[in-house]
Amino acid sequence: MTMGREQRPGDWAAWMGAPAPATREGAAVPQPLPEVEPLPGPDAEHDGESAGGERGRSVRREATRQRVLDAAREVFAERGVIGGTVEDICERAGFTRGAFYSNFTDKDDVLQALVEREHAILLAHLDASLALVDQELAEAPDLGTAVASIVDRILRSVPVDRQLSLVQTELEIHAVRRPDLARPFLEANERFRSRIVVFLEAAMARNGLELTVDPVAVVEASVAVVERSVRRALITGGDADPDAMARAVLPAMLLALSRPVEA
Repeated sequence: MTMGREQRPGDWAAWMGAPAPATREGAAVPQPLPEVEPLPGPDAEHDGESAGGERGRSVRREATRQRVLDAAREVFAERGVIGGTVEDICERAGFTRGAFYSNFTDKDDVLQALVEREHAILLAHLDASLALVDQELAEAPDLGTAVASIVDRILRSVPVDRQLSLVQTELEIHAVRRPDLARPFLEANERFRSRIVVFLEAAMARNGLELTVDPVAVVEASVAVVERSVRRALITGGDADPDAMARAVLPAMLLALSRPVEA
């Protein structure tokens, strides 16, 4: 049986310190942030007003914000951005509306903060994954193996995480519905794609290749294939390989869209 990406060393679950799920369906998934210190109870509208100084208040306030964002992530994944309400988020977080509004203006404010946080986590994961590629390329015995290593790193930039997949899809759909609120999503998406562009061009150049089309378009197409490959596996469930479609398509695509660098 093909071993799923989340069961290999250096994957998303391992990087986040989470246990590797045994199956896709109903499997445990990595949490977006480490656990924070215990928080005040549900009526903590004015968290941090007790003794402890400014630093203590800042720590508690940030912990409260992260707890609200964790709740929003779950609610948006389950009910969608439109379907999820402030009341739903407060109930999931264990806070009253007062605690919510002491940290966020409205649901759109939460949405923007969630976009920024989720993409920051993805960028950190991406950097950690791509940092290993130099050694892999140096050890590759031939061009085919080298391109396979490049593809592997692109694959690992998109986690196999059902909740994350749902949230990312919801955020993108919401950006289409509300162009006036799309800026944070577009900016975060641009940072993520730009990082892969730099990696892809450098990795191809190390193997004497250059892309024949716009690198941004190649990265967009590559990420689209990876995301579709992951989602198809999540829908299928069981032992479906999240990389199957991507591994069948991406190496040939990269080779077809590149050429040897002229001396």
